[in-house]
Amino acid sequence: MVGAYAVAAILLVLGENRLAFPGWTIRQPWLGPPAKTMVEEESMVTPDGNTIQGWWLPATDWTPGKGAVLYMHGNGQNLSTCGKALRSWRNELHMSVLGFDYPGFGHSSGTPDEQSCYAASQAAFDWIVREKGVAARDVVVIGQSMGGAMATEVASRQRCRALITSGAFTSFPDIAQYHYGWLPARYLVRLKFDNLAKMRRMETPVFIAQGMEDQTVPFSQGAQLYAAAVVGLKRFYPMPGHGHSQPDSVEFYEAVRAFLQKTRRENLH
Repeated sequence: MVGAYAVAAILLVLGENRLAFPGWTIRQPWLGPPAKTMVEEESMVTPDGNTIQGWWLPATDWTPGKGAVLYMHGNGQNLSTCGKALRSWRNELHMSVLGFDYPGFGHSSGTPDEQSCYAASQAAFDWIVREKGVAARDVVVIGQSMGGAMATEVASRQRCRALITSGAFTSFPDIAQYHYGWLPARYLVRLKFDNLAKMRRMETPVFIAQGMEDQTVPFSQGAQLYAAAVVGLKRFYPMPGHGHSQPDSVEFYEAVRAFLQKTRRENLH
């Protein structure tokens, strides 16, 4: 029994990155761009030398002043498997959308770890500002699941239009302990992804959605993120009956649009 416990602890320590980034270790099928959708293939080079693949989905009659969305997918996906989500965000918010793959995912080069994923996310944000002429304060940063960690990092570095997360956890040690409660998991992992600490210094308006039936990230962690956010404009959006998947209901998008209207008024003052 002790031997099995020790082996499990060693596997957690040595295989931490593989557990954190299943979309890198268990290669997801490449589906290509969503059907009947205008997609522009883009690439961004990060300061650590990785080439990151992105898709830009332009909205109809779009101008930079209308703002843009930067979407970060979950750790079990690649860019092509979240094509429906990218299209939905474009259509629902009437903004152009940039999605991208983390290092080692899809057609992006490199190996995923905490810092390389942060670098890729910031490079994608900087590309929207530099290449598309969108002001940083007009970028809506969206993160699903593990993507919530990347989105929170980006939104904590500069004031954005809004940070929107769904299924985001408080920190990697917290989520490791939740899934490996029979081990001292929080003390064995090296990844931090400390979203809770970043919420406490966030200046970007925050919209946190959390499924009440989420078996991957407990509902309580979403509530903790909301409670920790000190920014004046924030909203918690609990979803009864919803699990860990990207929310896609009419009510969800209506709530997001109403929140963004408030951020627009705040930006005008």
